[in-house]
Amino acid sequence: MKKYFLISVNCIAVLLVAAAGPASRAVAEEKPDPNRPASVDAVGTEWSRYSWGLYYKNLALVDRKAPERNEYLKKAIDYFNEAGASGAALDRVYYQLSDCYFYLRDFDASLDYARRSLTVNSGDLHPYNRIYNIYLKLRKFDEAAEILEEYLKIKPESVQSRFILAEHYYRNMRELDRAAAAYKKVIEMSERQPIEDYYKEQSWITLANIAYQKGEPEQAVAMYQEALKINKDNLDVIYYLALTCMEMYDLPGAERYSHLFLEKRPGEQTIMSVLGRIYYLRDDIRAVSHLGRAKNTGSVSGILAWGLYCELLRYDEKAEKLLNSVLKFAPRTISLHMALARIHQRKGDISAAFNEYVTTGVLMYNGKLYEEARRSLTEAARLNNGIPGVYYYLAKTHEDSQHLSLALYNYIRANGLQPEIDLMIHIGYLYGVKKDYARAIGYFNRASAKEPKNSKPYFFKGLISLWQEDYSTAERHIQRAILLDEKKETYYFYHAIVMEKMSKLNRAIKSLEKAIRHNPESARSYNYLGYLYADNNMKIDESLGLILKALELEPGNGAYTDSLGWAYYRKGDLKRALESLLAAEEILRKENSPDPVVYDHIGDTYLKLGRIVDALKYWNKSNEMKKSASVESKIKKFGNKQ
Repeated sequence: MKKYFLISVNCIAVLLVAAAGPASRAVAEEKPDPNRPASVDAVGTEWSRYSWGLYYKNLALVDRKAPERNEYLKKAIDYFNEAGASGAALDRVYYQLSDCYFYLRDFDASLDYARRSLTVNSGDLHPYNRIYNIYLKLRKFDEAAEILEEYLKIKPESVQSRFILAEHYYRNMRELDRAAAAYKKVIEMSERQPIEDYYKEQSWITLANIAYQKGEPEQAVAMYQEALKINKDNLDVIYYLALTCMEMYDLPGAERYSHLFLEKRPGEQTIMSVLGRIYYLRDDIRAVSHLGRAKNTGSVSGILAWGLYCELLRYDEKAEKLLNSVLKFAPRTISLHMALARIHQRKGDISAAFNEYVTTGVLMYNGKLYEEARRSLTEAARLNNGIPGVYYYLAKTHEDSQHLSLALYNYIRANGLQPEIDLMIHIGYLYGVKKDYARAIGYFNRASAKEPKNSKPYFFKGLISLWQEDYSTAERHIQRAILLDEKKETYYFYHAIVMEKMSKLNRAIKSLEKAIRHNPESARSYNYLGYLYADNNMKIDESLGLILKALELEPGNGAYTDSLGWAYYRKGDLKRALESLLAAEEILRKENSPDPVVYDHIGDTYLKLGRIVDALKYWNKSNEMKKSASVESKIKKFGNKQ
């Protein structure tokens, strides 16, 4: 950290000697010093006391083990004290005294003089740096942070100091949230200042490390990728990306970064182990060579590679011993359970093999490895076809892959083995998604027959009616659900949708108020109520408050950001309206879910700003996505004016 603050003492000496003007010449004539070197003595009275102080301080620093070092520092202190008597440049004098006492390890005196220097010149970085380093040596980390914060109040645009503060929070104080905020500030400042890429790159890396430590690997990967954009050759970042992607079971990502790393460092064993595990999970023959090259290390990844390698070669006894040793440290490692399943199956232990295949399949499903999960679960079902949970997870792999017919087949099979109300309702819901409404209602009715006081079947019947645009029936079913369970925010939320569709605005508002009452953390209900007020041009200030609350609960939500822009539009704050609406457009673009309503709102805002060409551009984008009579009328009306 010191490398960003400390300036060569010799350089300072040269600068200050050059700066010595009339004040230095006004100092009384020097008395001859018997310890003075002959070459320096020739300079004589032209040097000030201050310069002699620098001379002896530098002598002390040339060889820090010299026996006379402390004597040199004491002489420097005497000269600096004499220089200070003139009252000139006291900030520099006090700083040099602070430095000398620091090297004498008299930290109290050093702190005192550094503080005196700041009373004369509060904008000089060097005393802050000296105080900071003293507190570090004393392990007074809170005080060290305070002095950096004090400096940043005076020099808020100092990126280097902000970065050092971030590092201090992270490495010395282990305050992850404060560190993250400081690193983000460094990145923000780097966008508007010409600074070295180092600070931005390192900030992204440490932010990624913080995210990883907080159990947020997806965010960590995104941040490592930002660092890689700045320095594509940072092998440490590529290494972390390969490992983190593997931990998330993002096999394509882990494979890509592993190959990038091995281009620079061929044969690195940990990365070879990663690639070997990827190919093992895919039943790819390349697993043998990669695992074989990774197995000669005593690390957990090396032992795992060795165990998987032995399983592929069918050295089952050796493989099982190695894999069981890894199981103690990494019980959620998917390839390990897959290997044990195969070993147990070859040994004829069908029960153990079944359990390991199920464990493998569930872990794969949780890692979103749907195709691989299906292979393991199908093998489990082949070994034992009477366990409903196997078909349930098979169904989930198909549902999450949008293969709804196969999902329904397996859910129905699971329900046949062990009927459950929630599963019946889910089957009905999927039939509704497929627009097979008759079968959907049939399953909801079966669920109601089994549990007449269960509110869920009625709610889902209401949802199906809403999809069919049969709003009066939807209202009746959702009201029945509310009577059975008066505390479900979801029921009030959807009741509000139905009421809005039926142009019953007051009832929609009341339902949303009840939704918020029953779930004060419901961002969607705050947003919906705020948007209803804005869209109907009523209670605009309250509308803004509600939408801001929604964004506080779910920052960066594109739909809520659009609502905020629309509320500002209704308020007449067109600048903020446009900023929010364009931000919403960008958020939704990145999520690959553009919204024609957002384009329509942007068009209306541009119209108010007198930018008709831009308004037409956005109305056309809206109409291309979804035809709208109101949007088409605006295009026709204002298009003729061009």
